[in-house]
Amino acid sequence: MNSFLFNVGLILLCSISVIQFCATAFAYYSQATAAQEIFGHTLESLRGIKYLYKYNIFQIGFIVLAGLTFVYYAAFGWRRKKPSGRFQLST
Repeated sequence: MNSFLFNVGLILLCSISVIQFCATAFAYYSQATAAQEIFGHTLESLRGIKYLYKYNIFQIGFIVLAGLTFVYYAAFGWRRKKPSGRFQLST
């Protein structure tokens, strides 16, 4: 249950940056949509959060996290645990 909650937290944390990234990258296609209204006008005028969106902190964090993940998997690869054989059903 702890790993499930942790993964849900990661998804919720990254979803905002992915939506902002897509809304700004595809601004022409997102005209007159709710995402453009939220990320284009509403969040840029909030007192405490507007600097995070003005300087694209969430987008930069998303790209950095994706880059670090790529470097980690390029360096260490996919590590799979070998089955212990104790409860193995088929070979």
